[in-house]
Amino acid sequence: MGETVENVARNVDIYSYRVPLGVCAGIAPFNFPAMVPLWMFPLSITLGNTYILKPSEKVPGATDIAIDLLEQAGVPKGVVNVVHGGAETVTQICTHKDIKAVSFVGGNAAGEYIYSTASAHGKRA
Repeated sequence: MGETVENVARNVDIYSYRVPLGVCAGIAPFNFPAMVPLWMFPLSITLGNTYILKPSEKVPGATDIAIDLLEQAGVPKGVVNVVHGGAETVTQICTHKDIKAVSFVGGNAAGEYIYSTASAHGKRA
């Protein structure tokens, strides 16, 4: 999908194309285990991407409920995936070659690590 704007200047047309990134990921905090993921994956899957969600290891239950609701709503299996774990899982998300973008909400130390590691591996962060 995209749009075309013709004649924005003499002999100048603008073409924009919207292309899904592919696999995106989100790392959610413990203090908003339902709200923050609902900021992340709906937009991503609506735009044609698949999504990997890593909930806080302290409160994974809200994510399990969200995945159940997605399945009941008819979202195909594999569109939104969940991985559990701590810092090692975060590093795997930030360095995996197939993940194209990483979203994070949480503390500064973790955010700086995620941003620098994901960016160093060519991801949008």
